[in-house]
Amino acid sequence: MQIEMSRTCFNCGRSWGVGRSCQFCRQVEQLPAGVQLSSPAKRFGEYVVEMVLATVTLGIGWMIWSFVVYQYGQTPAKQLLGMRVVNLEDGAPATWGRMFVREFIAKTLVGILASVLLYLPYFWLILDKDNQELWDKIVGTVVVDDPNKLLDASDYKLPPAAQPQALPPEAEATVLLPVVERTAKPEE
Repeated sequence: MQIEMSRTCFNCGRSWGVGRSCQFCRQVEQLPAGVQLSSPAKRFGEYVVEMVLATVTLGIGWMIWSFVVYQYGQTPAKQLLGMRVVNLEDGAPATWGRMFVREFIAKTLVGILASVLLYLPYFWLILDKDNQELWDKIVGTVVVDDPNKLLDASDYKLPPAAQPQALPPEAEATVLLPVVERTAKPEE
């Protein structure tokens, strides 16, 4: 038997709902307040910007820029739009290797699948509660809005306990206080 505890979103103060993001403000658990799931519309806009950048730079400039910003969990368009790709396991920005697999291998596989299935897999994002595309599911990532660079990879530290776990009412809670050692002042 699983006990479902209601919890409050630390960003908007409303009921969290079920899932890894708030049902109202789309705040993602484990991440700082204000880092929210990117909407399908913003992700579509990011795709359009990505295509424009690739075209304007003849693909070469875009690829070099991509290889530089992958280490921050971003693509060139995501960097311009304040978006970031984060790992689902720990909430940290995706590494360079994970971004490479996501952008080149997983997207290619989904593209092949989509060409066989009338391009329907590209619309997965609209139906998914976490706004994940199939390539996000393959590599275990989610795309978030991070306009204030709260997840800047150079100084991001995963919080020790992102969300305290609520105990069922029948469980007894023990409060543990930190031990502070005091040293006595030597008398003169």
